[in-house]
Amino acid sequence: MSTLVKAPLAALSAVVLGLSLAACGREEADLSNGKAEFVQKCGSCHVLERAGTQGQTGPDLDSAFRAALRSGMDRDTVQGVVRDQIANVRRGSTMPEDLVTGEDARDVAAYVAYATDRAGEDQGALAQAGLEGATSGRQIFIAAGCGSCHVLSKAGTNGTVGPSLDDLPQAAGEREPGMSPEEYVEQSLLDPDAYVVQGYQPGVMPSFEGRLDERQVRALVEYLLGR
Repeated sequence: MSTLVKAPLAALSAVVLGLSLAACGREEADLSNGKAEFVQKCGSCHVLERAGTQGQTGPDLDSAFRAALRSGMDRDTVQGVVRDQIANVRRGSTMPEDLVTGEDARDVAAYVAYATDRAGEDQGALAQAGLEGATSGRQIFIAAGCGSCHVLSKAGTNGTVGPSLDDLPQAAGEREPGMSPEEYVEQSLLDPDAYVVQGYQPGVMPSFEGRLDERQVRALVEYLLGR
């Protein structure tokens, strides 16, 4: 979800009305699923502090809605705006169409509306949704949204924003002289601009410093290196 277009306030009520009618009779949104889907598919592009995401290629969602919320916009309206932007991707946007659809899209919009510009941390089951509850290397890779930017065949991902990770076990020991493959991959996760693969731009990949604990970093490094 790499672009949210600022909509005029006058148009928002129509958006929300249409969405409300479309959702009539459906069960309530699942915030845990919305958070998990957001972290996996949107967080590599967007900042959303409560979700722990730090993407740089799309708008900071906390900042995007802060002024409107503090001026009186309610969170149902935010949900409608987000849902509309997911369903109607702006021409020329780097955000792919159909990134999330159906109930997943509804859940993502509901979680963004709940979380944006809200202080504190998620609690209970919601705290375990997404990256926080991931333990294995594969779970962490998927939950962190790495596949939206990188090809990794064994994970079934085909992102094209960053370099393919299929050759990482061979390349990791050659890119930074004096660094072991493990050290190089860990540096790439925690300080991604320390070394940028030729042909790619700095400032795109977010740092996972503070987002992954030591065990998660170790598990992800081992998974990426095929250990």
